[in-house]
Amino acid sequence: MKATHYNLTIRTLLCGLLLLAVSCAKLVLLPAGGNGDPIVLISNPLDKISDVAEGKADRAAYGNIMASQKLGLGDSAPFTIDDEAGREVRSMLELDRTKEEPTLLSLSDALAIAIASSRSYQTRKETLFIQALYLTEVQKDFDLNYNGRVEADTSFSTYKDGSTETFGNRGANAGVDLGVTRKLATGARMTLNFSQNMLRYFTNPDTSDSNNALTFNIIQPLLNGFGPLVTKEPLRQAERDMVYAARDFKRYQQDFVIDISSQFYAALRTRDQMVNERNNYESTIANREQSESYAKAGRIADFQAAQARQSELNAADRWTIARAAYDRALDDFRFTLGLPIDLNVEPDPKELSVLEQRGLVDVDITLPVAMDSAISNRLDLINERQKVEDKDRKVEIQQRNFLPKLDVSYTVQKQFDSSDGTDISQNMGVGLELPFDWTEKRNSFRIAQINYEREKRNLESDESDVVRSVRDLWRKLESNRSVYANRLLSVKLAVRRVENTTLLLNQGKALTRDLLDAQSDLLSARNEATASLVDYTITRLRFWNAIERFEIDPKGMWYEKSIGQVEEAVATP
Repeated sequence: MKATHYNLTIRTLLCGLLLLAVSCAKLVLLPAGGNGDPIVLISNPLDKISDVAEGKADRAAYGNIMASQKLGLGDSAPFTIDDEAGREVRSMLELDRTKEEPTLLSLSDALAIAIASSRSYQTRKETLFIQALYLTEVQKDFDLNYNGRVEADTSFSTYKDGSTETFGNRGANAGVDLGVTRKLATGARMTLNFSQNMLRYFTNPDTSDSNNALTFNIIQPLLNGFGPLVTKEPLRQAERDMVYAARDFKRYQQDFVIDISSQFYAALRTRDQMVNERNNYESTIANREQSESYAKAGRIADFQAAQARQSELNAADRWTIARAAYDRALDDFRFTLGLPIDLNVEPDPKELSVLEQRGLVDVDITLPVAMDSAISNRLDLINERQKVEDKDRKVEIQQRNFLPKLDVSYTVQKQFDSSDGTDISQNMGVGLELPFDWTEKRNSFRIAQINYEREKRNLESDESDVVRSVRDLWRKLESNRSVYANRLLSVKLAVRRVENTTLLLNQGKALTRDLLDAQSDLLSARNEATASLVDYTITRLRFWNAIERFEIDPKGMWYEKSIGQVEEAVATP
């Protein structure tokens, strides 16, 4: 009774599967459009399957990213590829589109918006996420892998004498295969499989036959392919590549924040130049009016009034060019932040005033200590050192590939309803494969050796490049500091010179050209002072980043690590 009940259950299951297949075929054959559209009929189940697949993929990828951050960086940070924050930011700013006055963004606002809505930043996050997904495909090779297959068939034949055998005459055959496999660290591969084969079960049950079997199989390499060094290398390398990607993304985040800050201050510098040009233009108007009145009164020659008029025209042109340059800077700024180009948002000018009030923030570190910090702590150099280890490991793996293949196998099978009366059968075997042709093996080994030496040279080159970069940034800091101090002094001298020249001109002891030259020098000094301050600030950030003492929070605000401190907000904008 139990066997009959079992066979009836299998028969019922297969009948249901066949009916489902027929139903699906009918759905596909339905004409498109209207209520009979097959896409409409199957869209709801597919949507549910898609939602489940998306959720599982996200959990697996985010788990891999978090694990790689802890391994490569010591701690995990919030990470998501969801663009909801960016959409909310853009929607909020869109509400202010109708305002005549621009929405002013502080540096912290700009960094937060860039991280939330920048296209390039979103693409880089998605690249890391996709690599985390690829890692899951390698990880599954060392998990339990399930497989299943159900099939059914029948036939219809016509013979030369005109007779036929219909589907009912031949009967319908069916089969079920269910299995699970697992790969072990030793290189062994285990398989457990259940099969159910049924002949003529649906149309000729009286002549039906079945063959059921439960099979366990294991194959263990003893030489080539043995051990975790070889077996787990794909998983090991994929996990290490994921750690490298996490470190690379961290470096990208730091560079991204510095680039956004640089563009933010560059836009403010352009605005400051525009304001200086406007003030200079207004001064030239006043000079021209005064010169014309002096010329009419005979106090100065007419050519001096003409010089003042020419200076006014030149100032008007420079102001026009400065306005266009600021508009271009705003377009670039909005584009980099991922905002609509015509959105009326601008950097807050107060940020430049804060920078001017703070002045130059000293770098409390010596050059030798800075170079040691860069060599020891740079994430990209840590990656390169570990890549050398990878190449060295590949050489050892290729050496083991010269070994012959010696595998042992064991199979045990339990049969149900066997026609020949067999109950349990077992089989043990040994296979030896001798590698007489070593062409591919020897080439792979030599390539692995060359790649190892090449990777060591790359590491040496990268370390030298980092040292060179640190030394260059140090020199730029020194020069920027000196230039800024000179520019501040130049501004003071230029202001005093303009005041004195104005007094002398009123007393008839100076020429109009003298005042025009003094005002031009004052304009240049102010522009150069702002430029040198911005250059010093950005160079300082790049210097901290070059020696891996630059940190950012989830919103993009930066922190500079001081010597002997874990983390301190040395210069937070």
